[in-house]
Amino acid sequence: MFNNLCSNFFKIEGKDKKNTHAFIGIVLILSTLFGTLTAFAEGLYEVRVVIDGKWYVYNTMEVTVSKFLEDKNIRLFEKDIIDINLDEKINKNMIINIDRAENVIFKIDGKEEVNFITNMPKLGLVLKEFEKEQKAKYYLEDGQSSASVVKDNMVVKISSYKEEINTIEEEVPYKVNIVENNKLPEGVENIKVNGENGIKEIKVKELYLKGNLQSKEIIEEKITKEPITKIIEKGTRSNTIKTEQGIFVINRKINMKSTAYTVSPQCKCNSKKSGKSGCCITASGMKARRGVVSVDTSVIPFGTKLYIEGYGYAIAGDTGSAIKGHRIDLFMDSYNEAIQHGVRNVDVYILGEKIH
Repeated sequence: MFNNLCSNFFKIEGKDKKNTHAFIGIVLILSTLFGTLTAFAEGLYEVRVVIDGKWYVYNTMEVTVSKFLEDKNIRLFEKDIIDINLDEKINKNMIINIDRAENVIFKIDGKEEVNFITNMPKLGLVLKEFEKEQKAKYYLEDGQSSASVVKDNMVVKISSYKEEINTIEEEVPYKVNIVENNKLPEGVENIKVNGENGIKEIKVKELYLKGNLQSKEIIEEKITKEPITKIIEKGTRSNTIKTEQGIFVINRKINMKSTAYTVSPQCKCNSKKSGKSGCCITASGMKARRGVVSVDTSVIPFGTKLYIEGYGYAIAGDTGSAIKGHRIDLFMDSYNEAIQHGVRNVDVYILGEKIH
């Protein structure tokens, strides 16, 4: 049937039939291939890639962006920025933007060179990023601006901040602890423990820029010597009195009328022969001197220790014909002192035991 069809269509007979069959076979093969090419074209996508502002156009049948980049050998390096997810599927008229990172060569202190990959546009921002990664502080050498545009493989000269760590010592003031003691007279203080300042060691990190101090930071503090607290006993006992001879318990207080006396200049009580004349010896046998006073022994016995207001510490050691009852006669070193004292009422404290 096929032979008849070919013969009728081309009106060919005989030996030319074989050539006709061959031609038709080629036509059928081409038709099949055209259909395959049509199907291929329908699955082919055009993708535009923009790398640092330059446009590239690719045809691809890959399904995802990552596979497309891999197929076209478009590599992404550290800190390159791509504006599309690598897992995203390829679609018609897709545009992929890639911003390549730049390599900056930092030359530190004129010696060490460090390559640093960055995507920052300005030099100042790159330096901050570099400092953060290096955990150090640097500054741009003269002639370089932080506003400069970053270019690939540009050389940037920087210098280190000079860092010094110094240790200083400070005194730690001691504390004062006051303890009340009712065995001590009121107003009397007794140091039980002497206070002593402690020592604190402080480590300070200092940053210098071209010899000028830029900042100081305390990085460590520790006490190397603990302070010693000063302990003071404070007396709270109220029935006591402080005299030139110490602190005594007050047995009682008497308000008395006081007069004053002295001895004749001829007695010379300070001489070695004064005791023989008798003028410098009191009724109790004591030598007449300041601090020995005349009393009525029925009121204040001989030998009683006294504290007399405005006069001071004294001992009852003499009597007098006019000294009766609540009267007391005070020995003065000179006649003028006795006259100036005159007659006055004074409080006389009868002293008990000495406690301090």
